[in-house]
Amino acid sequence: MFVNNPYAQAGWYNPQNPHSINQGPWRPNSSHPPTFGALPPLNDKPASVLTFEFTSFNPDVFNCIVTGPKNRKFFEVRTAGSTTVVSKPGEEFASIRWARHPAVEARGALARQLTKDFLKLSDDQTYRSMLIGGKLYAWIPRGSSGIYLYSYGPNPPEQFARISLAQDNSKIILEITSEAFQASLFEPCVISTILLFSARNID
Repeated sequence: MFVNNPYAQAGWYNPQNPHSINQGPWRPNSSHPPTFGALPPLNDKPASVLTFEFTSFNPDVFNCIVTGPKNRKFFEVRTAGSTTVVSKPGEEFASIRWARHPAVEARGALARQLTKDFLKLSDDQTYRSMLIGGKLYAWIPRGSSGIYLYSYGPNPPEQFARISLAQDNSKIILEITSEAFQASLFEPCVISTILLFSARNID
């Protein structure tokens, strides 16, 4: 049932799909430059960053655990049939309903909506926008460095998060800034990670 999402179609490697034809990270076509605009240099890293790891794949991101600082367990991801449930300790938090047009919702964080509306693909297919708390953000792949979350708007982009794949493909790493927590981006970033690495069509 794996169907590559546009990130994978552009060359983003999906370890969850052993039959994927994608052998390396996405490098946008230089003849079709992104419309997003100038981004900060990759070596400009935020001062305060917390790291979370999607690990213990069974066998993929649809069944895993998410750990954070001091190896504390923050979320558990479990999939049965056409539903993926994301749980916090002691309670279900979010769900993804896989269908022809998948939908997602998260208690206190996301109203029920189609995944294609939650992570809206740009016209040139170089980034996905996400509306949280009335503010727009953009997920932008930057080669082998990962997928970065930036603020969207007239001001210079500010980095809020990064999703990357461990070199041995054993885990997915989510790095998120303290400013992102203050902007209520943590839970949406966790859900985005699952969707972007699902190797399924989210449009």
